[in-house]
Amino acid sequence: MKGTLRKIMVMMLVSVLLVGGVAGCSLKAGSKGAGKTLVIGFDRDAEIMDTIKTSWYSDALIYIHDRLVSRDYNFGYQPGLAEKWDVSEDGLTWTFYLRKNVKFHDGSDFDAEDVKWTIDTIKDPDVGSPFRGDLDAIKEVQVVDEHTVEIILNYPFPNLLFNLSNTAAGIHPANAYEKYGDDYGKKKVIGTGPYKLEEWIQGDKTVLVKNEDYNWGPEWMSNRGPALIDKIILKVVPEESTRIMELEVGDIHILRNVPETYVDQLEENSDITVYKEPATKLGYLAYATDKEPFTDVRVRRAINHALNKEEIIQFVFRGIGEVAYGYLPFALEDEYLEESRDLDYEYDVEKAKQLLAEAGYPDGFKATLSSDNSSKSTKLAEIIQRQLKEVNIETEIQLYDSASYTDMLKEGKQELFIREYSWPNADILDWFLLSERFPYPNHSRWVDEKTDDLIMSAARKPTWEERAEGYKEVQRYLIDQAVWAPIYVPMQIIAARKEVKNFKYHPWMLQYSDGFDLEVE
Repeated sequence: MKGTLRKIMVMMLVSVLLVGGVAGCSLKAGSKGAGKTLVIGFDRDAEIMDTIKTSWYSDALIYIHDRLVSRDYNFGYQPGLAEKWDVSEDGLTWTFYLRKNVKFHDGSDFDAEDVKWTIDTIKDPDVGSPFRGDLDAIKEVQVVDEHTVEIILNYPFPNLLFNLSNTAAGIHPANAYEKYGDDYGKKKVIGTGPYKLEEWIQGDKTVLVKNEDYNWGPEWMSNRGPALIDKIILKVVPEESTRIMELEVGDIHILRNVPETYVDQLEENSDITVYKEPATKLGYLAYATDKEPFTDVRVRRAINHALNKEEIIQFVFRGIGEVAYGYLPFALEDEYLEESRDLDYEYDVEKAKQLLAEAGYPDGFKATLSSDNSSKSTKLAEIIQRQLKEVNIETEIQLYDSASYTDMLKEGKQELFIREYSWPNADILDWFLLSERFPYPNHSRWVDEKTDDLIMSAARKPTWEERAEGYKEVQRYLIDQAVWAPIYVPMQIIAARKEVKNFKYHPWMLQYSDGFDLEVE
């Protein structure tokens, strides 16, 4: 009966799409005459299409911009816009030798001045880049010649290659802000990547067209030249059931972040393949730690004890995912604190009530519980609301679209709120919890000298191994202080239609320029 109902709903959607003329994003758009158009489904959009200024990176940015360093399918650091690099014996000078004959999308030549301008702009406090703190180790960038730059560090920093390979480190043409003004990051975005921005309609879609001149892809890719797919449309569909239907009827070819509740349904569809891999993500409940009652560690610990994480994973994620015990996902093997489970707060309603009473809230308290308006987050908010009520914490749920949610957090209006991050490195803790990141992206408003000292000490260790141990000490302290209430580590679930050929799973970002192809009518 359920299967029959689903088929009827799918056929209804087909009719709506055809009548409404929305099929411009469908497989019809991938016909031979129009070129190959790949449509990717998403549940949210960025607030600005600028790697320097955004705090949430649209997938489009990794295809628009190249970086000095790339990451292969094993997460190894490989050449990107830099052909190679050297490090001085004291670890303070990194010399990057840049590729020649590389051009930006506006036709200008890529050279050392572009690298210097990009990094200097990120580090400029007047620009206010959320990525600025990640480059604190950089003292200055010196142009040696047209294709050589030296990055001089304040202290040894083994995480430099990671930071330079991130989406946030995409290289822009020098003086892009002066040249393009307020249009930059909205109507104009210029990189050297395999795809160029054609159009961005915020909250609706991002349209990318392939860079016909591209022939400088990294050596580890099978295809180093122009992409095989002519156009990519990143389509925003907030309602998850609609995203699933559009995937089934062919108006979306690839769906990232597939909701767990639909995995069984999609796996029954012979036209669709579902890929499940461990994700470098973490979902958590946070609170404004500078506002009462969340200033009291006993209240924060009580909230941790009040959450039945196993029930959440079954209810929201259909059992696909794992309980989060600490502040990093398990996939970060070097940096993850193995004892997190032993230190975690077990589900214990009575203990939570006891802690609230000790903190002066024997009858609980009232607060707002904020979330983005995606289906998953809405379900998560509802079950958290129910669980908190068991310990007499009454919450009113407030839902926001992605842009409004970011604005709310920046304005400091949050009390209790739901977040999820995706990041493959322990320095995500710097991003969210250093005092200097207050008020945003330090959205839990945690201003704490000991946290700052522990993070800065870890980040400045001379070797990767010492750095990892330093971040484990950070995690021990955060768990003790209950700065967040970690809840779940999801799986990375991607669904692809049969029309997508040579699908290659990448642990950080699918590389659509690397031999991905699309079968067209």
